[in-house]
Amino acid sequence: MLNFDKFTWAVVIVVILVLAAAVVTVNLSGGEGWGEATYLVEDTPEAVIHNAFVAFMNQDFAKARHYYSAEVLDDEQREPFPGRREIDYPDDTNRRLRIKNVSYVDDGEAMVSVVIDYYTSGGLFGGGNTWSMERVLKVIQEEGEWVIDTHEFLY
Repeated sequence: MLNFDKFTWAVVIVVILVLAAAVVTVNLSGGEGWGEATYLVEDTPEAVIHNAFVAFMNQDFAKARHYYSAEVLDDEQREPFPGRREIDYPDDTNRRLRIKNVSYVDDGEAMVSVVIDYYTSGGLFGGGNTWSMERVLKVIQEEGEWVIDTHEFLY
């Protein structure tokens, strides 16, 4: 029969609690985070940024354009597009958007602080690489709807 001391029992109990917490967290969240994102229906500054992000993730560029202001779309027609940055991500790159903060400048303008997390699988022993980029995006109301009014976003 095994006879464990108090320290060994404490380690075993902590490991069991951590595993139980992980199982509960995954079950409650449904594994969300790096999974497939869905569109939001509310008309808020954070929702328009989230929806543009989802459109880009789904490569639905026509829908993504819907979330931009007329001025940004007009500027896009000129060469070169002022905020465009061509970034070639590997096919196995997952992205996640996190809204950090929304600051309302006035009734029709807001600044939204976001973090975009990137994860690429692979590497030694199947490990991956994770990095993040933080940005502040200007969002305005145009014809009664919130739209992104900045040239730099998800390019």
